[in-house]
Amino acid sequence: MRTSEVPRLPAAVALTAVGAGAIAGFAVVARRRRAVEPDRWHSVTINCSPEKLDPLPAPLDELGFPVEVRVQPAPGDRGTELAARVAPGADPERVRRLRAALRGARSLAEIGEVLLPDAPATTKPTLRSAPLAYATKHGREEGRL
Repeated sequence: MRTSEVPRLPAAVALTAVGAGAIAGFAVVARRRRAVEPDRWHSVTINCSPEKLDPLPAPLDELGFPVEVRVQPAPGDRGTELAARVAPGADPERVRRLRAALRGARSLAEIGEVLLPDAPATTKPTLRSAPLAYATKHGREEGRL
């Protein structure tokens, strides 16, 4: 074999790899679709008394669309549970904004301000730091509250 030739995989191995990749891709898409359920309750536990959340913190009041809110003592005397959900049939963008507002409300109630990452960033943007920059920018929209 000459050095310029690239070894090729058998066709069956290549098709198996492509098929496995497609199945994994479908699983990720299906999981994301399940994760964004507009009529689902989203909640945070806040280290304060329920009376401190009346009136609601500004991030929830300033959403610009109707939300149903529930405030109750958290299980085991661990603060207050603040839960909210958007109207059924709402688009996923409203759910992301609601989740970010819940995080902001928790931060505001516990420490008095909404903490944000450094802006401008303390490092230069590079190709290797792009995933971290994306995760920092969108981290408050999805995932765990």
